Amino acid sequence: MLRVSRKGWLILGFVAVAALALGVFARVFGPKRLRFPYLNGSLAPAAYQALSSQPGWSARQITVAPGVRLNGLIRRPAAPNAPWVLFYQGNDAQMLKVGQAFLSRLAGARDWGLAIYAYRGYDSSEGVARLPELAADAPEILEQLCKSERVDRGRVHIVGFSIGGYLAVRAMVGAAHMQPRPPSLTLLASVNDITMVPRSFYERLDPGDDFVTRPFLAQVPAPVLVVQGTKDEALVGPDQGRAIAGALGSRARYVEIPGVGHVELMSNEAALSAAREFIEAHSK
Repeated sequence: MLRVSRKGWLILGFVAVAALALGVFARVFGPKRLRFPYLNGSLAPAAYQALSSQPGWSARQITVAPGVRLNGLIRRPAAPNAPWVLFYQGNDAQMLKVGQAFLSRLAGARDWGLAIYAYRGYDSSEGVARLPELAADAPEILEQLCKSERVDRGRVHIVGFSIGGYLAVRAMVGAAHMQPRPPSLTLLASVNDITMVPRSFYERLDPGDDFVTRPFLAQVPAPVLVVQGTKDEALVGPDQGRAIAGALGSRARYVEIPGVGHVELMSNEAALSAAREFIEAHSK
C-alpha cells in the first residue's frame, strides 16, 4: 500500500490552500462576469436511441481526440449536393434533445443535412467539460463531420447558440484559412464574456473558465448573422450580442428581436426565418 509521508501531506495541503486562495482572489478582485455552471450529465442509452429513431435521424459518434468520443445526431439530406447545418448548442442538460428540436424547426421541410454533437461530458459524451478542450474540439467536430459524412466543408453552414456561439466562432476561426471554408456563420444569443464553472461544493470560489469571444472575431470571415433578443434574461439584455455585432462590423448582419428571451430565441419564428434566409442566401 502506498504511504504518503508527513512532508508530502504538508505539501499537498499547502497546494490545496494556495489554489483555494487564488480562486478567492480571482473571484473578489478579478473582472465581474456572469457565471453559469456546466449543465453536463449523462444520457441513458434508451433515450439516445429514441432520439436517433426520430424520422430521418440517426446516431453518429465521432472521435475528437484520443479516447474522447462524442455522441451525436445527424439527419442526412436526399440530394448529394444539399447544404448542411452544423449546430453548436448552448449549455443544456438535454443538449441533443433540445438541439435536435431546434434543427428540425430550422430546416422544416427543406432538404438540408443536419448535425449536432454533445460536447465533452454532456449527454454521456466522453471527457470532461473544460474550456481549453471544448475550444480544441470545436473545429475538430466540423472536420470529423465532413470526414464521416463525406461532405464538402464548403457546404456546411455553422450555427451557434449561447456558449455554442463561442464554440462556433472557434470552429470558424479554425477553418478560416482552409479551402473551401464554411459558407456562413449564424450566432443566436451568443455569449461574448461569461464564466462557466464545473459543479462542485466549492464552485462559488472556483475562478472557472472565461468564455470571451471578442478576441477571436477579427479572424472570422464574412458572412455572419448575429441574432439577439432584447429580453435576454440569461445574458441580462442584448449587450453581448450587440458587442459581437459591433466587433464584426461590416462582416455581420445584426438582427435584434424585441421582447424575446434567451432560450425563447431558438423557437422564435422571426429568428428562425432570419437564419433560414441567411443560410439559403449563402448556399451554392
